[in-house]
Amino acid sequence: MTDRVETGSIAQAVESHLVALRESPGYRNYLLVRDRVLAMKDQASASAAGTGEPSEYWREELGGFDYLLDASPLVIAKLRQHTHHVTGVRAYDYRSNRERQRKRFEDKLRALRKRGGDELLVPESPALGGFGFEIEGRLFNVDTLKFYEVLVALKKAAVLDEFLGTAERRLVWEIGAGWGGFAYQFKTLCANVTYVITDLPELFLFSATYLQTLFPGAGCAFAGARPLADLLAAWAEYDFIFLPNTRLAETRLPRVDLTVNMVSFQEMTGAQVDAYARAAHEQDCAILYSLNRERSGYNRELTSVSEILGRYYWLHEVKVMPVGYQKMLDEAPSDKDYRHQVGWRRVQLA
Repeated sequence: MTDRVETGSIAQAVESHLVALRESPGYRNYLLVRDRVLAMKDQASASAAGTGEPSEYWREELGGFDYLLDASPLVIAKLRQHTHHVTGVRAYDYRSNRERQRKRFEDKLRALRKRGGDELLVPESPALGGFGFEIEGRLFNVDTLKFYEVLVALKKAAVLDEFLGTAERRLVWEIGAGWGGFAYQFKTLCANVTYVITDLPELFLFSATYLQTLFPGAGCAFAGARPLADLLAAWAEYDFIFLPNTRLAETRLPRVDLTVNMVSFQEMTGAQVDAYARAAHEQDCAILYSLNRERSGYNRELTSVSEILGRYYWLHEVKVMPVGYQKMLDEAPSDKDYRHQVGWRRVQLA
Protein backbone atom coordinates (compact mmCIF):
# COMPACT_ATOMS: atom_id res chain seq x y z
CA MET A 1 0.00 0.00 0.00
CA THR A 2 2.83 2.39 0.86
CA ASP A 3 4.44 1.78 -2.52
CA ARG A 4 1.17 2.55 -4.28
CA VAL A 5 0.73 5.83 -2.38
CA GLU A 6 4.30 6.93 -3.12
CA THR A 7 4.00 6.00 -6.78
CA GLY A 8 0.70 7.82 -7.03
CA SER A 9 2.19 10.92 -5.41
CA ILE A 10 5.05 10.94 -7.87
CA ALA A 11 2.68 10.52 -10.82
CA GLN A 12 0.55 13.38 -9.54
CA ALA A 13 3.61 15.59 -9.14
CA VAL A 14 4.72 14.81 -12.70
CA GLU A 15 1.28 15.54 -14.08
CA SER A 16 1.08 18.83 -12.15
CA HIS A 17 4.47 19.79 -13.55
CA LEU A 18 3.32 18.98 -17.09
CA VAL A 19 0.14 21.02 -16.63
CA ALA A 20 2.23 24.02 -15.57
CA LEU A 21 4.64 23.58 -18.47
CA ARG A 22 1.80 23.39 -20.98
CA GLU A 23 0.80 26.89 -19.88
CA SER A 24 4.36 28.24 -19.91
CA PRO A 25 5.34 30.95 -22.43
CA GLY A 26 7.93 28.65 -23.99
CA TYR A 27 5.49 25.86 -24.76
CA ARG A 28 2.76 28.23 -25.96
CA ASN A 29 5.29 29.85 -28.29
CA TYR A 30 6.32 26.41 -29.53
CA LEU A 31 2.73 25.50 -30.42
CA LEU A 32 2.32 28.73 -32.36
CA VAL A 33 5.63 28.21 -34.18
CA ARG A 34 4.80 24.60 -35.00
CA ASP A 35 1.57 25.71 -36.68
CA ARG A 36 3.51 28.27 -38.72
CA VAL A 37 6.15 25.71 -39.68
CA LEU A 38 3.57 23.17 -40.85
CA ALA A 39 1.82 25.88 -42.86
CA MET A 40 5.13 26.82 -44.49
CA LYS A 41 5.68 23.19 -45.39
CA ASP A 42 2.19 22.98 -46.87
CA GLN A 43 2.74 26.13 -48.93
CA ALA A 44 6.07 24.98 -50.37
CA SER A 45 5.54 24.65 -54.11
CA ALA A 46 7.34 23.07 -57.04
CA SER A 47 9.40 26.25 -57.23
CA ALA A 48 11.24 25.01 -54.14
CA ALA A 49 13.01 22.39 -56.24
CA GLY A 50 16.69 23.06 -56.88
CA THR A 51 18.13 25.73 -54.58
CA GLY A 52 15.14 25.38 -52.22
CA GLU A 53 15.83 21.71 -51.52
CA PRO A 54 18.06 20.92 -48.51
CA SER A 55 21.58 19.79 -49.31
CA GLU A 56 22.44 16.14 -48.82
CA TYR A 57 23.94 17.02 -45.41
CA TRP A 58 20.81 18.83 -44.20
CA ARG A 59 18.43 16.17 -45.44
CA GLU A 60 20.13 13.80 -43.03
CA GLU A 61 20.24 16.33 -40.19
CA LEU A 62 16.56 17.20 -40.43
CA GLY A 63 15.63 13.58 -39.80
CA GLY A 64 17.44 13.71 -36.47
CA PHE A 65 15.04 16.12 -34.80
CA ASP A 66 11.70 15.40 -36.44
CA TYR A 67 10.43 14.54 -32.94
CA LEU A 68 10.18 18.30 -32.36
CA LEU A 69 7.08 18.32 -34.53
CA ASP A 70 5.32 16.63 -31.62
CA ALA A 71 7.40 17.67 -28.63
CA SER A 72 6.47 17.19 -24.99
CA PRO A 73 6.38 20.27 -22.74
CA LEU A 74 9.36 18.67 -20.96
CA VAL A 75 11.35 18.78 -24.19
CA ILE A 76 10.51 22.42 -24.87
CA ALA A 77 11.39 23.36 -21.28
CA LYS A 78 14.94 22.24 -22.17
CA LEU A 79 14.86 23.20 -25.84
CA ARG A 80 18.35 24.65 -25.73
CA GLN A 81 19.72 21.22 -24.78
CA HIS A 82 18.27 19.77 -27.98
CA THR A 83 20.05 22.26 -30.23
CA HIS A 84 23.02 19.89 -30.46
CA HIS A 85 21.26 18.68 -33.61
CA VAL A 86 22.19 22.06 -35.12
CA THR A 87 25.52 22.88 -33.50
CA GLY A 88 26.95 19.68 -32.03
CA VAL A 89 27.36 21.56 -28.73
CA ARG A 90 26.08 19.40 -25.85
CA ALA A 91 25.12 20.29 -22.31
CA TYR A 92 26.88 17.13 -21.09
CA ASP A 93 30.27 18.69 -21.92
CA TYR A 94 29.68 21.43 -19.33
CA ARG A 95 29.11 19.23 -16.30
CA SER A 96 30.63 20.40 -13.03
CA ASN A 97 33.34 17.72 -13.04
CA ARG A 98 35.03 19.05 -16.21
CA GLU A 99 37.58 21.21 -14.40
CA ARG A 100 40.39 20.94 -16.96
CA GLN A 101 38.09 21.88 -19.81
CA ARG A 102 36.63 24.69 -17.72
CA LYS A 103 40.12 26.15 -17.17
CA ARG A 104 40.87 26.04 -20.90
CA PHE A 105 37.53 27.67 -21.56
CA GLU A 106 38.20 30.45 -19.06
CA ASP A 107 41.56 31.12 -20.70
CA LYS A 108 39.93 31.63 -24.08
CA LEU A 109 37.15 33.78 -22.65
CA ARG A 110 39.76 35.96 -20.94
CA ALA A 111 41.69 36.37 -24.20
CA LEU A 112 38.52 37.29 -26.08
CA ARG A 113 37.54 39.85 -23.46
CA LYS A 114 40.92 41.54 -23.91
CA ARG A 115 40.18 41.90 -27.61
CA GLY A 116 36.50 42.80 -27.46
CA GLY A 117 35.77 44.29 -24.07
CA ASP A 118 32.79 43.49 -21.90
CA GLU A 119 30.33 45.79 -23.68
CA LEU A 120 29.85 43.17 -26.43
CA LEU A 121 29.73 40.16 -24.12
CA VAL A 122 26.29 38.54 -23.86
CA PRO A 123 26.22 35.36 -21.74
CA GLU A 124 24.06 32.31 -22.36
CA SER A 125 20.56 32.77 -20.99
CA PRO A 126 19.44 30.06 -18.52
CA ALA A 127 15.99 30.14 -20.17
CA LEU A 128 14.74 26.98 -21.93
CA GLY A 129 17.52 24.85 -20.49
CA GLY A 130 20.44 27.16 -21.20
CA PHE A 131 23.76 25.65 -20.17
CA GLY A 132 27.47 26.28 -19.94
CA PHE A 133 30.33 26.72 -17.51
CA GLU A 134 29.37 29.17 -14.78
CA ILE A 135 31.96 31.95 -14.73
CA GLU A 136 31.47 35.00 -12.54
CA GLY A 137 27.85 33.94 -12.07
CA ARG A 138 27.08 33.73 -15.80
CA LEU A 139 26.86 30.85 -18.27
CA PHE A 140 29.25 30.44 -21.20
CA ASN A 141 29.63 27.71 -23.80
CA VAL A 142 31.20 27.36 -27.26
CA ASP A 143 28.18 28.98 -28.91
CA THR A 144 28.41 31.95 -26.54
CA LEU A 145 32.05 32.53 -27.39
CA LYS A 146 31.48 32.00 -31.12
CA PHE A 147 28.84 34.72 -31.26
CA TYR A 148 30.93 37.03 -29.07
CA GLU A 149 33.88 36.50 -31.41
CA VAL A 150 31.67 37.36 -34.40
CA LEU A 151 30.61 40.60 -32.72
CA VAL A 152 34.26 41.43 -32.05
CA ALA A 153 35.09 40.76 -35.72
CA LEU A 154 32.26 43.04 -36.86
CA LYS A 155 33.48 45.71 -34.45
CA LYS A 156 37.04 45.45 -35.76
CA ALA A 157 35.74 45.74 -39.32
CA ALA A 158 33.97 49.02 -38.43
CA VAL A 159 30.57 47.44 -39.14
CA LEU A 160 28.94 47.02 -35.73
CA ASP A 161 28.96 50.66 -34.65
CA GLU A 162 26.27 51.43 -37.24
CA PHE A 163 23.86 49.22 -35.28
CA LEU A 164 24.76 50.04 -31.67
CA GLY A 165 22.47 52.72 -30.30
CA THR A 166 21.31 53.83 -33.75
CA ALA A 167 18.27 56.12 -33.96
CA GLU A 168 17.55 54.88 -37.50
CA ARG A 169 15.83 51.51 -37.79
CA ARG A 170 18.10 49.00 -39.52
CA LEU A 171 17.62 45.54 -40.97
CA VAL A 172 19.86 42.52 -40.50
CA TRP A 173 19.30 39.43 -42.64
CA GLU A 174 20.70 36.19 -41.26
CA ILE A 175 20.77 33.22 -43.58
CA GLY A 176 20.61 29.99 -41.60
CA ALA A 177 20.25 31.21 -38.01
CA GLY A 178 20.11 27.72 -36.50
CA TRP A 179 18.71 27.90 -32.97
CA GLY A 180 18.73 31.72 -32.93
CA GLY A 181 21.68 32.30 -30.61
CA PHE A 182 23.38 35.05 -32.61
CA ALA A 183 20.06 36.78 -33.22
CA TYR A 184 19.57 36.79 -29.44
CA GLN A 185 22.98 38.36 -28.82
CA PHE A 186 22.69 40.90 -31.65
CA LYS A 187 19.19 42.00 -30.71
CA THR A 188 20.19 42.27 -27.05
CA LEU A 189 22.92 44.74 -28.00
CA CYS A 190 21.18 46.46 -30.91
CA ALA A 191 17.55 47.01 -30.01
CA ASN A 192 16.57 49.22 -32.97
CA VAL A 193 17.00 46.45 -35.52
CA THR A 194 14.59 44.28 -37.46
CA TYR A 195 16.13 40.84 -37.61
CA VAL A 196 15.09 38.75 -40.60
CA ILE A 197 15.88 35.04 -40.63
CA THR A 198 15.75 32.82 -43.70
CA ASP A 199 16.10 29.15 -42.88
CA LEU A 200 14.78 25.67 -43.41
CA PRO A 201 11.27 25.83 -41.87
CA GLU A 202 11.98 23.02 -39.40
CA LEU A 203 14.72 25.11 -37.78
CA PHE A 204 12.19 27.74 -36.74
CA LEU A 205 11.05 25.19 -34.16
CA PHE A 206 14.31 26.14 -32.43
CA SER A 207 14.97 29.77 -33.36
CA ALA A 208 11.44 31.22 -33.40
CA THR A 209 10.44 29.43 -30.19
CA TYR A 210 13.65 30.57 -28.49
CA LEU A 211 13.55 34.20 -29.63
CA GLN A 212 9.87 34.74 -28.88
CA THR A 213 10.42 33.33 -25.39
CA LEU A 214 13.54 35.38 -24.69
CA PHE A 215 11.95 38.56 -26.08
CA PRO A 216 8.34 38.25 -24.84
CA GLY A 217 7.33 41.72 -26.03
CA ALA A 218 8.86 41.43 -29.49
CA GLY A 219 6.85 41.84 -32.66
CA CYS A 220 7.26 38.66 -34.71
CA ALA A 221 5.99 37.77 -38.17
CA PHE A 222 6.03 34.60 -40.25
CA ALA A 223 5.79 34.23 -43.98
CA GLY A 224 2.38 32.90 -44.95
CA ALA A 225 0.25 34.85 -42.49
CA ARG A 226 -0.18 37.63 -45.09
CA PRO A 227 1.07 38.29 -48.63
CA LEU A 228 4.87 38.26 -48.51
CA ALA A 229 5.28 41.58 -50.31
CA ASP A 230 2.96 43.27 -47.79
CA LEU A 231 4.80 41.69 -44.86
CA LEU A 232 8.21 42.82 -46.08
CA ALA A 233 6.96 46.31 -46.89
CA ALA A 234 6.03 46.62 -43.19
CA TRP A 235 9.41 45.28 -42.01
CA ALA A 236 10.08 48.15 -39.59
CA GLU A 237 7.03 47.16 -37.50
CA TYR A 238 8.67 43.90 -36.44
CA ASP A 239 11.58 42.77 -34.34
CA PHE A 240 11.87 39.35 -35.97
CA ILE A 241 10.66 38.06 -39.34
CA PHE A 242 10.91 34.37 -40.20
CA LEU A 243 11.08 33.41 -43.89
CA PRO A 244 11.40 29.87 -45.27
CA ASN A 245 14.28 29.20 -47.63
CA THR A 246 11.77 27.92 -50.17
CA ARG A 247 10.59 31.50 -50.78
CA LEU A 248 13.98 33.06 -51.45
CA ALA A 249 13.00 33.93 -55.03
CA GLU A 250 10.09 36.01 -53.66
CA THR A 251 12.09 37.68 -50.91
CA ARG A 252 12.62 41.32 -51.77
CA LEU A 253 13.52 43.30 -48.69
CA PRO A 254 13.11 47.09 -49.01
CA ARG A 255 16.49 47.52 -47.35
CA VAL A 256 19.23 45.26 -46.02
CA ASP A 257 22.03 46.79 -43.95
CA LEU A 258 23.90 43.58 -43.16
CA THR A 259 23.71 39.97 -44.35
CA VAL A 260 25.10 37.30 -42.03
CA ASN A 261 25.92 33.62 -42.41
CA MET A 262 27.66 31.40 -39.89
CA VAL A 263 28.76 27.83 -40.43
CA SER A 264 26.07 26.94 -42.95
CA PHE A 265 27.25 28.23 -46.34
CA GLN A 266 29.91 25.54 -46.07
CA GLU A 267 27.17 22.90 -45.86
CA MET A 268 25.09 24.14 -48.80
CA THR A 269 25.36 23.37 -52.47
CA GLY A 270 27.32 25.78 -54.63
CA ALA A 271 24.09 26.87 -56.34
CA GLN A 272 22.51 27.70 -52.97
CA VAL A 273 25.44 29.82 -51.79
CA ASP A 274 25.43 31.66 -55.11
CA ALA A 275 21.67 32.27 -54.87
CA TYR A 276 21.98 33.83 -51.41
CA ALA A 277 24.99 35.98 -52.27
CA ARG A 278 23.29 37.15 -55.46
CA ALA A 279 20.08 37.94 -53.55
CA ALA A 280 22.00 40.06 -51.00
CA HIS A 281 23.75 41.90 -53.84
CA GLU A 282 20.53 42.48 -55.79
CA GLN A 283 18.87 43.90 -52.68
CA ASP A 284 21.71 46.43 -52.38
CA CYS A 285 23.05 45.01 -49.13
CA ALA A 286 26.30 46.91 -48.59
CA ILE A 287 27.96 44.40 -46.25
CA LEU A 288 28.00 40.62 -46.08
CA TYR A 289 29.63 38.71 -43.21
CA SER A 290 30.64 35.05 -43.33
CA LEU A 291 32.07 32.67 -40.71
CA ASN A 292 32.73 29.49 -42.65
CA ARG A 293 35.31 27.05 -43.86
CA GLU A 294 35.75 26.91 -47.61
CA ARG A 295 33.55 23.83 -47.47
CA SER A 296 32.80 21.08 -45.00
CA GLY A 297 34.92 18.00 -45.60
CA TYR A 298 31.90 15.81 -46.29
CA ASN A 299 30.19 18.31 -48.63
CA ARG A 300 30.55 17.11 -52.21
CA GLU A 301 28.16 19.73 -53.58
CA LEU A 302 30.35 22.81 -53.02
CA THR A 303 33.79 23.96 -54.19
CA SER A 304 34.62 27.15 -52.24
CA VAL A 305 32.55 29.55 -50.15
CA SER A 306 34.87 32.54 -50.62
CA GLU A 307 35.15 32.01 -54.38
CA ILE A 308 31.37 32.24 -54.72
CA LEU A 309 30.92 35.15 -52.31
CA GLY A 310 33.79 36.94 -54.04
CA ARG A 311 31.74 37.17 -57.22
CA TYR A 312 29.45 39.65 -55.48
CA TYR A 313 31.48 41.10 -52.57
CA TRP A 314 35.04 42.27 -51.98
CA LEU A 315 36.10 39.99 -49.13
CA HIS A 316 38.42 40.95 -46.30
CA GLU A 317 39.49 38.50 -43.60
CA VAL A 318 39.34 39.79 -40.02
CA LYS A 319 41.70 38.12 -37.56
CA VAL A 320 40.38 37.82 -34.01
CA MET A 321 41.93 34.72 -32.43
CA PRO A 322 44.86 32.51 -33.45
CA VAL A 323 42.58 29.45 -33.66
CA GLY A 324 39.09 28.74 -34.95
CA TYR A 325 36.12 29.43 -32.71
CA GLN A 326 35.64 25.73 -31.86
CA LYS A 327 39.22 25.33 -30.58
CA MET A 328 40.89 26.23 -27.31
CA LEU A 329 44.09 28.28 -27.18
CA ASP A 330 46.31 25.25 -26.57
CA GLU A 331 45.21 23.64 -29.85
CA ALA A 332 47.10 24.05 -33.11
CA PRO A 333 45.71 26.41 -35.74
CA SER A 334 44.91 25.03 -39.18
CA ASP A 335 44.54 26.43 -42.67
CA LYS A 336 41.12 24.76 -42.63
CA ASP A 337 39.88 26.75 -39.62
CA TYR A 338 36.80 28.96 -39.80
CA ARG A 339 37.47 32.46 -41.15
CA HIS A 340 35.83 35.77 -40.31
CA GLN A 341 35.24 37.43 -43.67
CA VAL A 342 33.57 40.79 -44.24
CA GLY A 343 32.57 41.66 -47.78
CA TRP A 344 31.73 45.02 -49.30
CA ARG A 345 29.30 45.03 -52.19
CA ARG A 346 30.84 45.09 -55.66
CA VAL A 347 29.43 47.72 -57.97
CA GLN A 348 30.44 45.63 -60.95
CA LEU A 349 30.29 41.87 -60.64
CA ALA A 350 33.47 39.85 -60.93
